[in-house]
Amino acid sequence: MRDRQLILCLLIGSLLITVGCAKRVILSYDQAPPMAMVEIGTVSGYTYNGTIEEKNPEALFLRTKKNTRSLTRVNRDEIVWISGGELVYDGAGKIIPEREIQDNKKNMNFLIYTIGGVGLSFGASFFIGSLMHRGMDNEANGRKVMWSATALGTMVGTFLFARSGKNRDRTVAIESIREQRFNLVKEQFENQKRKRSDVKNALEKEKSEHAKKQAELERLKEEIEKKKKK
Repeated sequence: MRDRQLILCLLIGSLLITVGCAKRVILSYDQAPPMAMVEIGTVSGYTYNGTIEEKNPEALFLRTKKNTRSLTRVNRDEIVWISGGELVYDGAGKIIPEREIQDNKKNMNFLIYTIGGVGLSFGASFFIGSLMHRGMDNEANGRKVMWSATALGTMVGTFLFARSGKNRDRTVAIESIREQRFNLVKEQFENQKRKRSDVKNALEKEKSEHAKKQAELERLKEEIEKKKKK
């Protein structure tokens, strides 16, 4: 019985570790954009975690959790690898920095999914645990199995629901940023269009006034000519 419970705990622990790890990719130095949250391995074996605040051809300057007041310089020739989340782009193909995503992210779905996940996971786990209990001859062991399955199932289910809510919040934030950037570009385009229209109208007005002045000059010339003939 204990061996089964140990195996079950190990399987659940492995599941939590697997699904809990954010998907990360290896980036080249040129691919690492400013404002990205990255992990950097160096030739000395030291690993840096932080946000790229500045970047030039020779070095990256990070703001780490250990040192938030000043920037940490990491020379390019000391870098072995750079790991970060998958790059996210807007509609124009420009990178959306991770910090901007975090700044726009709310926890609404995380809270809703977590609260809902507790109830659903508990109910489903208790039902499965009860079925396991009924299938056992030993009442005491059956109760232990039932409550163990209920507790572990609730924990795993809640974790998965919470993670789904967190991912949903991130997706909503990315969509919001893309919409904001699209609206900004659209507004800039409309402003440029309005300015061009204003310039065009001003030129046409000036041209019309110039034509009127020319017509008035021609009329005056004709009157002068007529008076000379008289």
